[in-house]
Formats: sequence, structure tokens, C-alpha cells
Amino acid sequence: MRSSVTSDILQRRRVRAAQLFERGWRVTDIANALQVSPAAVSQWLRTYRTHGIVGLHSTPKTGAPMRLTQRHQMLLRALVMDSPTEHGLDAEHWDRALLQQMVKRLFGVTYSLQHIGRLLKRLLADKQPLPSVTRLELTDLLKKSDIARIRTRISGSNGKR
Repeated sequence: MRSSVTSDILQRRRVRAAQLFERGWRVTDIANALQVSPAAVSQWLRTYRTHGIVGLHSTPKTGAPMRLTQRHQMLLRALVMDSPTEHGLDAEHWDRALLQQMVKRLFGVTYSLQHIGRLLKRLLADKQPLPSVTRLELTDLLKKSDIARIRTRISGSNGKR
């Protein structure tokens, strides 16, 4: 929600910059009026001259597709809501290294510890209720992955070995 609001504001600024430019305003005056840098205004106007007003509208961000599906993220959320000891692991709480091993083992996806930290933070912040079928799926998935051998013992903090 927040990014779409920011995107809408930016889009309005781009269109307003084009309107002011058409009225004869200078780039620096437009930048001061819209509280953006002159370089940003120059880029917007270059796009406006090339593609017209349609070119100033926001476009979806490109990038690599997510490697974990929404279902996988729900399963992970169900996992981190429980203590690792409930799943036969010798840890008191979920840390990045443990979750990194679980993601690799359960879904075959390797993430850096930094990305796992962001993922863990997002999972713990989500307060929506989980469907009851998610816990059943997680139980089946954990049985098939031989959870007992996932963690031998990671010593240190923040996943350092």
C-alpha cells in the first residue's frame, strides 16, 4: 500500500513537471516548485519528449520472479510461529542460519543470510490468520524432509559458524 501511494505521488509530480514545462517554466524552477532535483526533472522531461504523457505513468517494476511462492511463504510463516524445539531442532529460537537451512531443505532455494533476515522480519510482522490446511501441509512437508538432520548445531550468533 505504501509503495503505491509513493508511486502515485511521483506520477503526479512527473505529469505536473510536464505541464509546467509546456507553460514555459525552466527546469530549475520546476525542480524548486516540486521539491525534487533538477536532474530528476530533466529525466522526466526527456521521457515526456520521447514518449509523451503516457511515458510518465508508473510502470510495474521489473526483476527476477520470486523464488518462493505465496504458499511457501505461508508454510514458512507457520513454521516460524512455532518454536524450533516443537519441530525437533535443538534451538531456542529461529535465527537466520537455521531458517536458511530450512528454506534450502524444504524448498530447494538458497538465500543469503541478509535476505533470510528480511524474510524472517516480514514473516514475523504478518498478523493475518493462517488457513488450518497450512499447518497440515507443513506437517507433511516436514515429515518428508527428515527434519531431525537439518540442524546439527550452529554455534555463534547471526549464523556465524
